[in-house]
Amino acid sequence: MSASPTGLMVAGGLVAAALVGLVFLARSSWLQSDTLKKCVVLSVGVHLLLAAVAAGIGGMRPASWGTQDDGRMTMMVVLTDEPVDEVSSAPVAEPALSDDAVEEMASADAGADAAVPDAEAEVPSDVTASEAPADLVPLLEAVASDVSETDASPSVDDALADVLDAGAEEGAALDAPEDGASEDAGNAPTEPPPSYADRFGERRQAAAAARGGSDATERAVREGLAWLAAAQSANGHWDADRHGAGIERSIDGRDRQGAGSRSDHGVTGLALLAFLGAGNTPQVGQYAETVARGVNFLVDRQAANGSLAGDAEFFAALYCHGMATIAVAETLALTGDPTLREPLSRAINYTLSMQSPATGGWRYAAGDAGDTSQLGWQVMALHSSRLAGVAAPGHTAARAWSFLDRVSTGQAGGLASYRPGERPSVAMTSEACLCRMLLGMDPAHPAAGEAMAMIAQAPPDAAHPNAYTWYYATLASFHVGGGQWDQWNRQMQTAVLSLQRHDTGPLQGSWDPDPVWGGHGGRVYSTALSVMTLEVYYRYLPMHAKPGGQVAAAAAGDGRMR
Repeated sequence: MSASPTGLMVAGGLVAAALVGLVFLARSSWLQSDTLKKCVVLSVGVHLLLAAVAAGIGGMRPASWGTQDDGRMTMMVVLTDEPVDEVSSAPVAEPALSDDAVEEMASADAGADAAVPDAEAEVPSDVTASEAPADLVPLLEAVASDVSETDASPSVDDALADVLDAGAEEGAALDAPEDGASEDAGNAPTEPPPSYADRFGERRQAAAAARGGSDATERAVREGLAWLAAAQSANGHWDADRHGAGIERSIDGRDRQGAGSRSDHGVTGLALLAFLGAGNTPQVGQYAETVARGVNFLVDRQAANGSLAGDAEFFAALYCHGMATIAVAETLALTGDPTLREPLSRAINYTLSMQSPATGGWRYAAGDAGDTSQLGWQVMALHSSRLAGVAAPGHTAARAWSFLDRVSTGQAGGLASYRPGERPSVAMTSEACLCRMLLGMDPAHPAAGEAMAMIAQAPPDAAHPNAYTWYYATLASFHVGGGQWDQWNRQMQTAVLSLQRHDTGPLQGSWDPDPVWGGHGGRVYSTALSVMTLEVYYRYLPMHAKPGGQVAAAAAGDGRMR
């Protein structure tokens, strides 16, 4: 095939221009709205470019079989009896460019999207001891020393597995089961794990009093739960669309196309978590029947691949799966119901299949580079599952650490952004701090202090409600403890309590959807998150406290459900 110098120059110019254009689009938010239409436009443009390049290099002219392009050509066909290797004639399907793939090209870290290794691939080599829990650092440093001396290549996955097999401390990693839980499917927990024990009876009252709760916060919780119970549908779910979900507000310039109107499984999971946080299970509590119907709804409609997202839209699906999975996991941990173990195992397997083996993150589709918001819900799901006795493989935690390192900034690494390279925010810093503590970071670590300093600069303000940010900031601040928690708690109570509806009528006890993410989740979302924020005093044992401390000693009883 021949090509003229002029043709090559034209083709090279077109290719260079196209590359510049694609880089510009990849760094802009153009593809985040009307994605399908814009994909069609790009596809047409790419094909026209290919045609122009082919013309430029002579590809539209017939190639010569010899050294001359003019004159008559002769082709000889030779027949032979020699055998030839068989080659499959089946056509090879070319993968189609999905909406999510295009959206990810436009928004994700370019280096992370360059290649997605096989699901069994090792954790990237840049996962170092600095990303691991403090009690794993000596082991990882020793592994690094061994590698330099022996040229061996043990992975971080292997190092984590060795530590966990040796009996790492409780909470050090996602696959280290807590006391009271077991990885053996035949030994389901029969009483709540220590982290959940303060939700019941007099322990709940003692924990609320000792950790900053009040009569006002408990009254708000009771009224919020009453509204949620009344809003439940007959078949056990909460209808997101019926309660105002699916309103698109294009937060930060991102159009998620009205995601949320079909997020019934997600808001059902959140509502259940609010009831579970106050000591209600399918077996005990004022709202036992409410919880039982809600859990049955989620489990009965679990997809064959393990997803608990239901019919949620693309942008909401993995959020819904994570929220619903946490609810099922907490129910199993609190009740030991053996019928929930298999659904939870399938749900966790789906969660694992959605994690990017390249970056350790989660986003909308399997293998996406990830964002901190999605990671928070999935890490909490994996943590809750571990407390229920269904553990994840060791490499899952290592990969999550790797992603957190990608989005972290600040002198101590305590600040975090939505995605790598973006500016840190209070919401993502709070969520990342919580995730690091769930993965084993000491609440006294300087990174936690740096996160708390950023949170303190943006106290809750009733004039600018944000249930999502307040929920994660409250959890992170509570687990770090100290004077910053006392200050945040006072500010949080003032804002959250003032926003609850106290007028008589069908909305009494609920919270209006906030102007940030409330439009996507609706009233059930805002109410459930607000209730859980006010339950923080007893939903979990604070990570800075030790089991058997002053609160546990002051509470009567042994922590069993009653």
